[in-house]
Amino acid sequence: MLRGKLMMKPLIGAALFAAAAGQAHAATFVFEAGNGAIFPSETIVAGFDDPADDAAITGSNFRFLTSTSADGSLPAAGDGSRYLSVLAGGEASFDFAQPVRGFSVDLGSLDSYNKLSVRFVGGDTQSFTGDDIVVNANGDQAADRTNGRFRLAGDAGQLIAGVTFSSGGNSFEADRIAVTAVPEPAMWAMMISGFGLIGYASRRSRTPRTTLA
Repeated sequence: MLRGKLMMKPLIGAALFAAAAGQAHAATFVFEAGNGAIFPSETIVAGFDDPADDAAITGSNFRFLTSTSADGSLPAAGDGSRYLSVLAGGEASFDFAQPVRGFSVDLGSLDSYNKLSVRFVGGDTQSFTGDDIVVNANGDQAADRTNGRFRLAGDAGQLIAGVTFSSGGNSFEADRIAVTAVPEPAMWAMMISGFGLIGYASRRSRTPRTTLA
C-alpha cells in the first residue's frame, strides 16, 4: 500500500545527486517515493488516458497500456489508468507546448537501465538514470522506493522544452506529466534540506582526525 507520508531518504538522495552534478546549468530534482500527489499549482499536460492525444508522444518502441503485462507495469504511484511504457531500446519524447520552469511525472518500477532526459531551450540536455533517481533501482513493481513522483525545476532563467524517456530493457513506465510555472515552496524546502546535508558532509570530510595507537 502506498503511503501518503513522504520517505525522506530517497528525497534527500535525489537532491544530493542533482546538486553534485557540477553542471553550469544543472536542474534540480526530487523524487517523492511512494507518492503520486499533484500540486494545486500543477497542470497535467499529458495524462495518456485519451488515445486521441497519443500523437503528442514521438519516438519508437513504446506502448500505451492499461494494466500490467510483459510490456510494462502499472505505475504504483500513478492514477491507475492508461500509462506510457517504453520498451527495450525504445524512447518516447514529449515537447511542452510552451517552455516551462519545471515539471513532474509519475515513474513506475524504476530500473537501472531507465533514463529520463530533460531538453532545455537552447539545446542543452541533462539525463538521469534509474540509479541516479533512487538507490539500487531494481524494477520492483510494488515498492514505494521505486515508484513515485519525479519533480524537476530549472535554474533561474532556465527553461525546459521537453522530456524524453528511454530504456535499455523492458520497461520504463510514466504517467501524468504536469507542468508548473513556479516550483512549490514544499519542493524547494526539500531541495534545500538536501543541499544543507551536502555542506554538512563536506565540512565533516575536511575535519582533521586523530588516530590513537
